[in-house]
Amino acid sequence: MNNDNVAYDVLVDSDAFVGLLYDKDAHHKRATELFARSAEDNKALVTTSYVVAEAATVLSHRKGQDAARAFLKMVNRIPTVFITEEIHTESLALFAQQKRRGTSVVDCSNAVVMERLGIPKILSFDKVYTKDLGQEAV
Repeated sequence: MNNDNVAYDVLVDSDAFVGLLYDKDAHHKRATELFARSAEDNKALVTTSYVVAEAATVLSHRKGQDAARAFLKMVNRIPTVFITEEIHTESLALFAQQKRRGTSVVDCSNAVVMERLGIPKILSFDKVYTKDLGQEAV
């Protein structure tokens, strides 16, 4: 992981980035509002390398490669926690414990990173964080 000594306020999930950048996404308006409020409140945002990969892929599928490249340029301004082998292994163990269909390894890795770094909130529209993973959404 990088930036271990920095205290982050909010981990940003893939669906929030997609919602922000894809104007036809169901969460576009809300994502735009939440990112604006986070900026106004000077919230320290962070994301993960898995989130970056997932969001770029989804944007490429939905909006095209130009949108994916624009996202990669934008996300460079947000610190990224790189998923290490240890975090990956812990994420897979958490994933294996889940009962719901459609569980995401990326969501589990976000929960692990939040726990390890003491990140109090996640910017995501996925209810799995509050229902199954014990995290608080923005």
